[in-house]
Amino acid sequence: MTFEIYGNTITIEQGSTFSLSINWSDSAGTTLTLDTDNYTARMMGRVGRESSSTLFSWTSGAEITLADTNPNVLITAAATATDDLPAPTEGVYDLELVSATGVVSKILKGRLRIEREVTR
Repeated sequence: MTFEIYGNTITIEQGSTFSLSINWSDSAGTTLTLDTDNYTARMMGRVGRESSSTLFSWTSGAEITLADTNPNVLITAAATATDDLPAPTEGVYDLELVSATGVVSKILKGRLRIEREVTR
């Protein structure tokens, strides 16, 4: 099953909690069960697609929570996790789900903006 959302720009405010809720569903609109027995998730941000270093690397069990309800993917990075992100920065990101059998599905990708914190 492939489901991708392209062209989505996300903005992360340096030093603030970042939260993004996504509902991944099948072609009939039924929310998929994304329990941790069957899936893991990973999300990375880089300055460019060819960059060898990451701006951030988030995973299920840490910043990403998977569930069997709507929303079934919840990304939450604490303010302490965004505090050290370089800002201002523009880049790219993607979010992948990996099934227990090793099938990788890229479900979200796009542009990334990290904005500098004013109150620090």
